[in-house]
Amino acid sequence: MFRLGFIYDLKTFWTRQSRNFKVLLARDIISTLVGVMYGPYGGGGGGAYGSIFLRKLGAGTVEIGLVSSISSFVNMILSIPLGLLTDRVKRLKRLYLVGHLLALPVNLVEGFASTWQMVLGSRIWGTMTMRLSQPVMEIISIDSLQNKDRARGIALTRMVTSSVGLFSPILLAHVINYYGGLDRAPDSLRPLYVLQFGVSLLTFIVFLLWLQEPKVDRGESRAGFLASSMELFRGVPGTWRLLFLNGLNSLMMGIRFPFIQLYFYEIKKADVFIIGWQGTVTTAVSLVLSVPMSQLADHFGRRKLSYIGHVVFALCVLSAILVPPTNPELLLVYSFLSGLGTTMEIGWWAFQQEYIPLQYRGRWVGLNTLVNAMVNIPAPFLGGLIWNIAPDIAWWLGVINYAFVALPLMMSIPEKKKSEDS
Repeated sequence: MFRLGFIYDLKTFWTRQSRNFKVLLARDIISTLVGVMYGPYGGGGGGAYGSIFLRKLGAGTVEIGLVSSISSFVNMILSIPLGLLTDRVKRLKRLYLVGHLLALPVNLVEGFASTWQMVLGSRIWGTMTMRLSQPVMEIISIDSLQNKDRARGIALTRMVTSSVGLFSPILLAHVINYYGGLDRAPDSLRPLYVLQFGVSLLTFIVFLLWLQEPKVDRGESRAGFLASSMELFRGVPGTWRLLFLNGLNSLMMGIRFPFIQLYFYEIKKADVFIIGWQGTVTTAVSLVLSVPMSQLADHFGRRKLSYIGHVVFALCVLSAILVPPTNPELLLVYSFLSGLGTTMEIGWWAFQQEYIPLQYRGRWVGLNTLVNAMVNIPAPFLGGLIWNIAPDIAWWLGVINYAFVALPLMMSIPEKKKSEDS
């Protein structure tokens, strides 16, 4: 009876969801299969192997950081004007499709690059096109779910994509190994970029044919960016602290992120299959725990669960530091804790999605992107310099931030008033 009830409940949930939610879920499934990443750290090609690809093209750690820093600078200068454009354009689907179409060549250019400078040029173009389309996609994504279904919808998306993600890292590891393994990079990594181009083309076609224009009340305000931002800050006072928190986390992640797989490969001596199994372990944890964690978030409290998740993230980063190079397989502990922390953060993700009123979403994305881009201009370059001193330092900074800075800041952000429409 329980199973029948669960199946009926899931069918009811699925039936009442919008077409856009289903289209986005399809996008996430096929993108996960070939390691395509979305979000602030997903602008580059190659997925988990992007930094190793640059390294094999002759870039040092400072140059790898420089690639990310320049991309963040481009992100910063475009964030506000394109955020305002998002709020003022009526046909959001068309704006997104333009950005997606312009981004199609990025993976091909990177895949056939012969120098790291060519990758830099491609990343700059990719950042420009992502900045055009990402705010629109965030609005479409939020609009695709009702507030009452948001945590569960996110959990379902993670569960389904995690099912695909169980096989994707090992599949990609076999592809790389077939072409010679990481020691034969960059040539062994080029097929990944071709696959990712194919997926980008396929998702463009899917969005063109089936994505619906979001029905969002976007208001008639034509106030300037500063005035409208101050109006947002007055209406939702915790926005200041949320903005600072996001910037701080972005800074700490920006120092470490471009070098994560390089750290595993060069410092911890992981091979392509260990890196592949890391992805499988992370997604397996997400697959098993996403739905239970979403239910726990609704009962225990979305924010409370995410606080525990931050402690788990601190332990996760610490575990990577403690792995000896003689036993790189222990990096799977890092992957397990990473997956566990991510599932616990589902409540915080849902909380943030509901915190900012939709009529300000474009400007909020622009402002949030501006702050994140400002800190991410120096962060990767700083990360490269830190690597040359001692690679572990960047990871210790992550531990300190998660446990002793970001967590208290999260707890200080006030709850949104019940009367506010998100």
